[in-house]
Amino acid sequence: MAKGRIKVIRAIPGSTSLGPILRDFGKKSAGLVTTFSDSLLPLCKQLLGDDSHVEVLSFGEVVRNLLVLCGQEVMPIAQSGQKKAAISYACTQLAEDSPFQESARFAGFHEAVGITLDELRHWGIDADAMDILAEQSGTRLADKLRSLSELDRSIVAILGQLGRQLHTNQLQACFDSTLELEDSLDRLLVVVGAEEDPLRVRWLSWLAEYGVDVTVVFDRHATDAPIFAGASHSIELLGAKSMDMGDGNKLTRNLFASSSYDGAGVSVAVVSASDPLAEAEWALRGCAEGGEFHRVGIYVRDLESYAPLIETAAKRFQVPIRMARRAPLLTNSFGRLTLTALQFCASNDVRTLSPILRSSYLHLSGEQQHGLDARLRDCFTQKGEQWSALESWVLENAETNAWLVALLEWRRKAVAGSARLPEWFGYLKEFNREQRLPWVTLENKGGVMDERDRRALNQMERILANHISVDDVTQSTSMSLREFVALCERLWKEGDVSIPFAEEGVRVTSDPNVLGDVEKLFVLGMLEGVFPRRRSEDPILTDDERAEISKLRPEHPPLPDSRSKAKAERDEFYRVCAAAKSNIVFSYPLADDQKDNIPAFYLTEVERAGGKIAKHNYPRPELAPPFGECITVADIGLRSAIEGPRETPLPIELASEPARSAIRPSIDAAFQPNVLRDALQCPFQYLVRHVLGLRVKRQTARWSTLRRLPQVSQLLTKKDMADAEQAMILALDAQLDQLYAEVPDWEMRLLRAGGQRLIRDWLNRETRSREQWPKEPGSVKANVSFGTHGVRDKMPGDVKLEGAIAGISKLDRYNVAHLYGSAVESAKNLTETEKLYFGLHLLAIHEPGREGAIEIESMTGKRTLMVLGRGASEPLTSSVADGLQVIDLATSDDIALSKKIFYDEVKKALASALSRILEARVDATKGDHCDWCDFGELCRRSRGFGEEDSPFGEDMEIEDV
Repeated sequence: MAKGRIKVIRAIPGSTSLGPILRDFGKKSAGLVTTFSDSLLPLCKQLLGDDSHVEVLSFGEVVRNLLVLCGQEVMPIAQSGQKKAAISYACTQLAEDSPFQESARFAGFHEAVGITLDELRHWGIDADAMDILAEQSGTRLADKLRSLSELDRSIVAILGQLGRQLHTNQLQACFDSTLELEDSLDRLLVVVGAEEDPLRVRWLSWLAEYGVDVTVVFDRHATDAPIFAGASHSIELLGAKSMDMGDGNKLTRNLFASSSYDGAGVSVAVVSASDPLAEAEWALRGCAEGGEFHRVGIYVRDLESYAPLIETAAKRFQVPIRMARRAPLLTNSFGRLTLTALQFCASNDVRTLSPILRSSYLHLSGEQQHGLDARLRDCFTQKGEQWSALESWVLENAETNAWLVALLEWRRKAVAGSARLPEWFGYLKEFNREQRLPWVTLENKGGVMDERDRRALNQMERILANHISVDDVTQSTSMSLREFVALCERLWKEGDVSIPFAEEGVRVTSDPNVLGDVEKLFVLGMLEGVFPRRRSEDPILTDDERAEISKLRPEHPPLPDSRSKAKAERDEFYRVCAAAKSNIVFSYPLADDQKDNIPAFYLTEVERAGGKIAKHNYPRPELAPPFGECITVADIGLRSAIEGPRETPLPIELASEPARSAIRPSIDAAFQPNVLRDALQCPFQYLVRHVLGLRVKRQTARWSTLRRLPQVSQLLTKKDMADAEQAMILALDAQLDQLYAEVPDWEMRLLRAGGQRLIRDWLNRETRSREQWPKEPGSVKANVSFGTHGVRDKMPGDVKLEGAIAGISKLDRYNVAHLYGSAVESAKNLTETEKLYFGLHLLAIHEPGREGAIEIESMTGKRTLMVLGRGASEPLTSSVADGLQVIDLATSDDIALSKKIFYDEVKKALASALSRILEARVDATKGDHCDWCDFGELCRRSRGFGEEDSPFGEDMEIEDV
C-alpha cells in the first residue's frame, strides 16, 4: 500500500487566501474538503462553487465514513443535549468523597466538566489515561482525575445504551482498525486554522499512512508576529514542511509584528459613541452608505448583549441584516406561555391562569380578560372546590371558551396519577398539538414569528426528549404532574433556541469564520474584558494541575492553560482584521448601563500598525448626522425635528371653564385632612388620587392596608391586652380575606406573618405608652368624626373638615389626637405639608386653657408624641429602647410666639391648598414625593418622567478627536 503525502499550507485567514487553495484543489480529481470548525463549511462550499466535483463534509462525517470502511460498528455521534443529560445523571452518581460533590448538582458545573472532559479526550487523555495519571499525581489532582475518569466512563456507557458515540471515541477506534479504502478516497483537504487538537492531527497522520493525500491548511501571520501558536504546534506534530500563501495588507502585515512593513492600503477608523445603542446605530448608518449590503459585515464579540440593539437599529434604518444567534428558550413568548399553561394545570390555584389571559395569542378583548379574571378569583374563594367550580362554569360557557375546555380536559387526564417520563412526554406532545389551544396553531403572528415559535416548540421537545432518553436507560423515574412541570421548567430555563434570520443583508456575527471577505467591516464593542477577554482559569482543572499533568506526559503536547488561551485572543482579533478588504471600523461605547468603559488595548496596536488612523467621537446629543449626510428616512425625520423650531412643553392646565368646573368641588364641600395635604403637596396628585379616584395596585399597597389594623380593632379603647390582641388578629384575618382572591399563597403567608409581627410590636408599644404617657380614665375614644365629641370641623377660612380621627384622649393638660401613619424624626424637619396635616388635627382638638398633642403610631417601630410647647405638670419623657419619643414643635422659649408662628404657617398652607382646589389647578409640583408617588408615569414634571429637564444635560459641541 502506497503511503500518502501530507501537504501543509499556511495561509492568512479569510477567503482571499483560502479561495485560491480550495479552487486549485477542486480543479483536480474528486476529493473531500472538511474543516475542524463547522462554521467554515458554508464558506468552503461557496468558494468551491456549484460546479465543483469536490464534496464538502463535516470532520465528524469524514471520520464516521472512514470508520465504516474499517469494518467497525459505527453509531451516530451524540447530540450536545444527550451529552449534557448524560453528564447530569453521571454527576448524581459521584462518590461522596469526590472533590466535585458540592457543586455536582449545578447546571454550570455540568457545562464546565463537559468542556474539560472533551478537551482531555482531544489531548488523548481518556478514562484509562486519567487513572494512570492519578496514580502518579498529588492527592488533590489524583482525586479530581479519579472523579473525572468515573464521569467519563459513566457518560460513555450511558450514550452507548442510547446507541450514540462520542466523536473522540470514533477517532480512537480508527487507530485500532485497518482501513480498506478501495479507491473511495484519494485526496482530503482539511482547513484547521489555528485550532490545536492533537487527537485529530494524529488521525490525519494515520489517514496518510493508508495512501490518502492530505492537504492541511493552517492560519499564519502575514509577516513575523508570534501568533497562531496552536497552528505551529500542530505542524510540529505532523512533521511536515509548510508552504506559505497570501500577502496581506498594511494592517495585517504590521499587526503584532516586531518590525514595520509596507503593504496594500486599507482604511482604518476608530470611533466612540455614547453608549452601545448609539454605537450600533452609527454602525448601521455606515452599512447603509454603500447600499451593497452583502459586501458589508458587522463583527460583535458580545453578540448576546448587542443583538437586540442591532436588530432595533436595523429596523429603524431599514437595513436588512443576517444574524444567526441563539437566545434563552424562555425569552420566547410561545415557550413562556406553554410553561405557564402547564404550571396552571399543575397548580392548586386557578388564578395562575391569569397571565395567559393577557397573551396576544388568545386575541381576547379587554372585557373578556377582565371577565375571566374575575371568574378565576371567584372560583378561588371556593378553596378546595375551586377546580370543580371552574370546570362547571367553563362547561356552561363552552362555546366562548373552547380553548379553556380543552386545557381543563388535558389537566383532568394529567392529574389522575403519576407516570413514567416517556408517558409524560406523550402527554406533552398531545398538549402541544391540541388545536383548540390558540397558541398551538403556531400561525398567530405570521412569517418569521411563526418560524420562531416552531423552533421554540421543537427545542422544548428536543431538550426534554434528551433528558428522558437518558432517564429511561438509567432510573426510569415516575413523576406526578407537578414534578414533571417542575422538571420542564428547570430544563427549559437552562436551554436556548436559535432565532430565525434573513438570507440576505449585512452579515452580523461573533464568529469571524463566517464573515468571508467583506469590503467594509464594523467591529463593535472593543472594550477591555470583552475583546480581549480576561484571562480565566478552568474551574475544573487549574493551571497548576494542567502543568502537573503535562509534566507527567512529556512525550505529548502540553495541555492548554488560561495563559495560552488568553494568547489565542490575538489569533481571533487577527482573523477579524483579515476579513476586511478595504475598510475596517473599530468602535466602542464610552459608557453603558452599569459603568464607564475602557477601550481595548488592541486599538492602540491598530493605531501603531495601520498607519494613518481616522478617529471620531459621536457625543450623546448627536442623535443623527447633519442634513447633507443623512441617508435613511429615519435620520432625515429626526434631523428635521432637531433642526426645527424648539417647543417648550405646553402649560399643564385645564383650558376650558366646563373642564375646570367638572373637577372643582361645591362651595359647601368638606375635605379630609389628607386631601388638603395632597392638594398642597401636588395638585396633579390630588386630581388623580382624590378627584379621578385612580388607584395603582402595587405589592407595597397591600402592606400599607395593615396600617389601619389598630384603628379598625379600636386598640385605644381595649383595656386588656389579650382582648386587644384577639381583636387585632380578627381584624387582620378580615383584611386578608379581602385580599385572598388577589394575592398568591406565598405572599398571603408573608402578609399574615408580617401582620402578626406588627401586632406584637403595636401591643408592646401600646403597653409602654400607657405606662409612660398615662391617659385620663374615660377620656379615650376611638374613631371620632370631625364635629363630634368636642372635635372641631370648622377651620380658619370657613374650611370644613370631614372624616374621622383614629382616636382622642386627654394626657395631663393635653388634648391628644391619635394617628396612624409615618414616623416623624425631628420637629425641625417638618415639611409644609406635614405642618398642614398635623396642624389641622391640632386645631380640631383645640380647647381653651388646654394644650394640644398628637400621638403617632408607625409601622417602623416608633411611636411619637408631638407637642407644641411643654405644658404638662410632669415632664413628658421619651424611651428610645421602647420606641417612644417626644417631639416639641416649639421653635423658641416663648411658647405663645412659637404657637403663633406655627399656626400662621398652618393657616397660610391651608389657604394655599384650598386655593389650588378651587382654582382647579392640575399642574404637578416636583419634589421628594416624586420618589414614592404612584402616578409618576402620568406626570410630565415628575423627577423620573419629566419633560422640562433634558436627560442629556447641556448640549455639547461635536468635535473630532
